[in-house]
Amino acid sequence: MGNLFYKLSAIVTALVGLAVAIFALTAAYRTDDDWARMLFTLGMPASLLLPAVGALLVIVGVLMFRHAVRQTERPS
Repeated sequence: MGNLFYKLSAIVTALVGLAVAIFALTAAYRTDDDWARMLFTLGMPASLLLPAVGALLVIVGVLMFRHAVRQTERPS
């Protein structure tokens, strides 16, 4: 049961990271006034820092999932 929870949390981490990276890249490269107002309201700088954090979350999630799968395959 613990390994299943670990796999699910790894998948969720990777998906959240992907969503953050896509949103930040979309927001950073849109020049509409609505996006600029939304970014200012959220206090997010239009930089590559937030997509980098999203990419880091994706990498951590994938590594966690890979670790969980290897633990399942290892004979006890």
